[in-house]
Order: sequence, then C-alpha cells, then structure tokens
Amino acid sequence: MGLGAAVPRSPDPRSYSGGMKIAVAGKGGSGKTTLAATLARLAARQGRDVVAVDGDSNPNLALALGLPQEIANAIPPVPRDVIVDKPLEDGRKTSVLAIPAAEVVRRHGVDAPDGVRVLVMGRVGHAGAG
Repeated sequence: MGLGAAVPRSPDPRSYSGGMKIAVAGKGGSGKTTLAATLARLAARQGRDVVAVDGDSNPNLALALGLPQEIANAIPPVPRDVIVDKPLEDGRKTSVLAIPAAEVVRRHGVDAPDGVRVLVMGRVGHAGAG
C-alpha cells in the first residue's frame, strides 16, 4: 500500500507535518503502487513537497517512483521505535510518534525522482515457520 502526503513546497522541512494525505488501498495486483507513485510524482511536479510512504510488507514504491533497484532495495525501513504507545486517561493506549513527523522524514526518507521523498515502513526479512 502506498501513502502520500502532499503539502505546498516550502524551504522549511517542518512543513511535512501538515497538508493533504492520500491513501491508496485495494486488492493485491490492482495497481496500488503504480497509482501511488504516479500521484506522488505528479504532485511533486506541481510544486508540492511529497512524502510517499510504502507500508507494504513487500515494498516496491521506491522502484515505482523511479529509483534504481539497488537503491530501492537498500532503503532501510523506519525503525519500530519511532512509534510508541501512550496511555490514555481511561486506561487504553494510543500510538504516537516518538519524534516529530518532519524529523522522521529527515532521518529516514530517501530522495526519489521529481523531488518525492520516500519512506519504507516495513519489509519481510525472512519467511517464518508454520
């Protein structure tokens, strides 16, 4: 699944925390990654700062955005400790970012064609038993 956040282009990297958010979801093989990459590049070409987030366990968004395979495959996933549980007053928990969103993008994002910045949220390391 691809997720892109498009915000007006600004020299201030803190601008990544706001703006439009577009999620692309659907059945396997329906073209989600291709659509997400196309939307991301078009928005960037229109002068928007774009962060494209690949949340698929088999991430290919960086490749669809135009990065060479050796670079796309080498993008490390965003560490799990970026998201932490925060207790609520009623005893339940919610998940929040441990650092500001702009900092996540700065530390873990990789530049792709047309000014898109791509993040990989997860990757299957190896097949499990069972």
